[in-house]
This record gives sequence, structure tokens and C-alpha cells, in this order.
Amino acid sequence: MKPLPLPVVPMHSAPRGYLQSFRCDASIETLWHALVEPEGLALWYAGEARIEAREGGLYAVRSRLLGRRVAHIDAFLPNRRLRLIYEPHQDWPDAGESVIVEDFLIDHDNRGSRDTATVLRMIGSGVPDQREWDPTLKRLRSAWAVSFSYLQKSLEAGDFDRLLAGNG
Repeated sequence: MKPLPLPVVPMHSAPRGYLQSFRCDASIETLWHALVEPEGLALWYAGEARIEAREGGLYAVRSRLLGRRVAHIDAFLPNRRLRLIYEPHQDWPDAGESVIVEDFLIDHDNRGSRDTATVLRMIGSGVPDQREWDPTLKRLRSAWAVSFSYLQKSLEAGDFDRLLAGNG
């Protein structure tokens, strides 16, 4: 008896993602301020920002490296998590049913009893697996790497300390 041929099942493209993280000595509260306050964002990521800092709120920025981006705040856990679901970007290819999501997580990283640091992770997902999205994925990865380096330099320079002292 001859085996039956296997049916041909079309492969659906799977969304791709990106990750950026770093460790620092800044407090969790300082990193949170850097993510959700327009003044904090201006130091490292976005010269213009309109943030409705709450679940269901608006997160609209004009990034130095990525241009205008508008997102819905899907998860808002102060000092812990900020998840953004982005509207389609006018300069990017059509995403079809994919949605770009960026999830920011802040936590302590304990490496031994004396070496405690704060860690910020940003996990991006939902980038379509079509060839026309390759440049956009590369741009997202590199822009976040550069932006996080700006954030780290601002933290090390004490820019956020001065900003928070001015607000207090």
C-alpha cells in the first residue's frame, strides 16, 4: 500500500521582535519617570511627547530616531511595566493584521548581595515577517539601542537627578 501524500499546508508568516535592555544604578522611580514624563523623555528619546499616564491612555511622541509614533497604553503598572500598542505608522509598510507592541519592564537585578542594580528591558513584538519590513525592523532595533545609550548617558550625567530636584 502506497502512503498517502501529506497535504500542503501554507506557512503563515510569524511576527518578529526585538529586545533592548541595560543595567544601571538609577532608582526604579527615576527610570519610570524617564518613560512616562514628557520632561524625562525629552532628555533621551522624544523632543515632543503627549502622555496620558494611565491604562487606556495615550502615548504620542516625536522620537529623534523614529519620528512620530502614537500608541495606546495597554498596561500601566507604575514603577514596573508600561506596554504600548502602536497605531500604524504612515512611513512604514502595511502591517496587515500585525500590531507593533513595545513592553517596558523595570526591575531589580540582584547579582550577589552587594551588586544590586536596576534593569530596564524593552521587548518589541509584532513586526511582520515580510521582506519589506526588514529595513523597519533594523531601524527599530538600532534606534532603541541608540536611544538606550542616550538614556544611560543622561542617567550617568545626573540629568534626571537635576530634573527631579526641580520638580520636587
